[in-house]
Formats: sequence, structure tokens, C-alpha cells
Amino acid sequence: MANDAEMTLEVEIFDGSGNFADWSEQVILALQQKGVLDYVESDMHAGTAEEPDKKKFNPADSKADGLAVAIILRCMSKSHRKRFIRSTAFEVWMELQKLYGVPNTEDLVSNILELFSFHMDPNDKEGHASAVQYSNLMNKIDFSTFSSSAMANLMYLAALNKHHNSVRLEFAKKKPNELEFDDIFHAVCTLSDANKKQCAYNKKIGASNFGGAAHAQRPTCKHCGRFGHSADNCWARDDSGSGSNNRNSGGNNRNGGGGN
Repeated sequence: MANDAEMTLEVEIFDGSGNFADWSEQVILALQQKGVLDYVESDMHAGTAEEPDKKKFNPADSKADGLAVAIILRCMSKSHRKRFIRSTAFEVWMELQKLYGVPNTEDLVSNILELFSFHMDPNDKEGHASAVQYSNLMNKIDFSTFSSSAMANLMYLAALNKHHNSVRLEFAKKKPNELEFDDIFHAVCTLSDANKKQCAYNKKIGASNFGGAAHAQRPTCKHCGRFGHSADNCWARDDSGSGSNNRNSGGNNRNGGGGN
């Protein structure tokens, strides 16, 4: 364990094979206790507007950053310390996160989708290039970091179709080990039911609008009650009182074709 006269917290030595999440939490507590946590959470030696690439610490910040680096390195094995010589606390911490940190759910789902879509190149007769490509995809996901249930939940999220993309985006905000299948499945079912109801509603409204628009454009005869003409042009109307009017005679009357 890392033990320092000025440190009251004891932190397990990290050699790259342990639980990085637990170790990093312990280191954060140690940094917080010494009041230098800010130096790993943000780049405290950013350059000026005139010289953005020329980064310098003021003396006070330099001392605090040195303390933060010392705390982190004391909690690491000697073989791991070598790569962080002349690094700031922020640079050390970002590199550790990159090497050992758990990717977020969104990145993991994206990587799994790449695995799902992988196909061997037809031109790769020996299979070597495809094997290397697949190996690189596999290396993006450290399966040993997650429980089998967490991995199954990540694969389920990746398998959702485009209609359930909102569910994927919702659960991508959670940490991989916080995912619960029942919660994802419930969200999928809820969205599916909502989509079905919306689809049925749209069909109903669409049919109603279609019929309503069609009828709105066609006049209604007040004489016979049919659509498509007005009472003035109704062929069933007998203004002469003979009661013998028909469609043809009505058409002749409208066209002014009297029988002489």
C-alpha cells in the first residue's frame, strides 16, 4: 500500500491488472484530502491568449501540481511510473483514463455495432487481414471489465433497430454496469405501444381528413341529398310538375336544349 507521512489514506498499488475504477476512486479521495483534486480534473497550466501553446504554471500552481503528481505516482507500481516522467497531474490522469478507464456506454454500443457489421473481405484469401481487423475491433472492448449480464445488456442495446434509437440514447447515459435488462425491455415495450397507438391514430385521422376533404370539395344537393351537384342542377328535380323528368331531360334543360 502507498503510505506517506502526510497522507492519512492508504491506497492499493496499481500495476495495471487490478480494478482501476476502485483504485481511481481511492486516489481521488487522497487528492481531495490534500486539496489538489482540481489539478487532475482540468488543465491548470493552459497557455495565454497570446501564446496558447506555451503552457506555464505560476509558482503556487507548480507546487500543487507536483504534489498531485507525487500522490498519483506513489500509488502506482515502479514500472508504471516511468511513462509519466515530466507529465502534469492532468496529463497523467488523462493517460490513465485512456489506458484503463471504462469506456462509456455509448462508445461501447458503437464498438459492438462494428463487431455486428464485420464481414470478412472477399478478396482476403488467406484471412490474415480480416483476422487483424477483427482483433482490432475486439481490442476496443475489454470484456473482462464487465459482468456477463452487463455485456448482454450492451449487446441488446446495440441490437435495437432504428425505431428504438431513442431507447438506446436514453440508456447510453448510464454506466455499463448500471444497465438492467428489465428496464431496457420495459422502455422498448412502452415505446412500441406508443408507436402502435400513434400509427393507429394517424391512420384514423388520415382517413377522416381524406373523406372530409373530399366531401368538403363536393356540393350537396338539397333536393335529392346526393353529393356532386346543387339543387339548381339536380336532374331529379321536376320544375314543370310533370314528374317525368329524368337524367337526360335534365341534362337537356340545363344545356338549354328544349324539344321543339
